[in-house]
Amino acid sequence: MRIMLIVLCSLCLICSIATAKPELEKPVPPSLILTDLIEIEPNDTCQDASDFFNIISPGDSYTSAIDVEGDIDYYEVFLVADGQFRFETHPGDAGDTKMWLYADDCLTELAYNDDGGEGYYSMFETALVGNTTYYLLVTHYSATGTGSYLLTMDEIIVVPPPANDVCEGAIDMQEQSLPIFEVDLMDGGYTNVSTMGSGGCTGYTAPGPDAFFKIFLLEGETFNVTEDGACDMVMYLFTDCADPLASCVIGSDNCCSGAQELISYTAEADGWFYLGVDTYTAAGCPVTVTIEAPVDADDVNWGSVKSLFR
Repeated sequence: MRIMLIVLCSLCLICSIATAKPELEKPVPPSLILTDLIEIEPNDTCQDASDFFNIISPGDSYTSAIDVEGDIDYYEVFLVADGQFRFETHPGDAGDTKMWLYADDCLTELAYNDDGGEGYYSMFETALVGNTTYYLLVTHYSATGTGSYLLTMDEIIVVPPPANDVCEGAIDMQEQSLPIFEVDLMDGGYTNVSTMGSGGCTGYTAPGPDAFFKIFLLEGETFNVTEDGACDMVMYLFTDCADPLASCVIGSDNCCSGAQELISYTAEADGWFYLGVDTYTAAGCPVTVTIEAPVDADDVNWGSVKSLFR
């Protein structure tokens, strides 16, 4: 009998262990989850946004909504380092949003946008200082509008342009030893430094991205260069980085996209000459530059070509 009681007690103990509920973990606040964050109401004031929830950081996305007519949504912005950032609302079914960024006093407006994003959704980019409090406000465009939206914050990685984006960083064409080379004037990071002008040596403005190269010519040497690409291009040769327009000695800006630009110039004196490889098309395009070694104008024998591409 005693043995039977011991066996029964052991069975009961095993059953109680097998059916015991697991220990509950403390819930993680939504604002600490790095993906698929969910807006927590109420967040109608900056104080609401500061109460642990509705904190947005670079890389976060919030599923949010204008729940009722006149609803406003505040978010506290948290970042640890300086940077350039993009705030954007994306389609749910709200249809039209407005967005503001305020300083830590929740009164000083730093940025605003209505329709900068997809459709009528809002988007703006701004520079922010790390370890500083900011507040983001999202509302519906209409005082009676409601609906869902997705809010995102992303850091914009700013890549510095190539050194030869400016004339002072011009690449020496004799040193690079390439008679043909590619210059990506669309996605290569080049900016529009020299706009030239309709009164200059090209006859037109040059609003697109540009890159700069240089070559030292002796008096009497002739330098030939072409530029090929799919967009409307521009090319010019000048002597003063501080004033390309006034110091331009020859330029080429043929009509229409895809038209080759050609420069052939005979130096009137020894010196450095700067080549602007440019585009009339504002968005730019990849171009191919072909150069010939300087040839002494007094000697038509190709054996006299300088050893440019060594």
